[in-house]
Amino acid sequence: MLIPREKPYLQGLNSYYLQLERFIEHMQGDIGAGSIHCRSARVEMMIYFNESEIISNLIQEKGQTVQVVPSLEIARSTFYCSSCSVNVYQLDANAIYFWAQMPAFQRAKTSLKSSEIPLPDLIFRLRQKQFSGFIDVQLMRKDEGGILFFNEGDRIGGSFSWSTGGMSTSDEDYNTLLSRVQLNDGLFSFGSFIKGS
Repeated sequence: MLIPREKPYLQGLNSYYLQLERFIEHMQGDIGAGSIHCRSARVEMMIYFNESEIISNLIQEKGQTVQVVPSLEIARSTFYCSSCSVNVYQLDANAIYFWAQMPAFQRAKTSLKSSEIPLPDLIFRLRQKQFSGFIDVQLMRKDEGGILFFNEGDRIGGSFSWSTGGMSTSDEDYNTLLSRVQLNDGLFSFGSFIKGS
């Protein structure tokens, strides 16, 4: 499961103390659009919502692939079955549908270090290959990073630990990532979108 890199709007909550439907309604009124991320030892779940509706629910059992579940009822029963830690991410109106309807992806088994290939060179190679997917950039020695999204080789935006909204198209955020990778070294992992998903 892919999680926005922005700082959570709320974090460290426990599902034991929450009534899911009321919590979602409260978040819809409070932030408008966003996602509720729940994680326990055996399951991970993401609920995407905007002001007026729940857009999608994703559930991933440990060791399994992510499933899109059509009804909140299934997500609800999962929520109450195990004690989960709960974080909430605020997403902009332009980002919520991208995240909620992101195609299924296949993660690469290996990661690359920035000492092996500079990030601009890697992006250039992916552009030539018409890559659709993402590069998840984790900075070494810092709890920072970003996710860069691509469609047929073009960079379409990113989610950054120092930004807001979930889908920045700003060159400033992109250049900040490049400079921080140069200063701190980075680890690059990949996900390729599966066509037709």
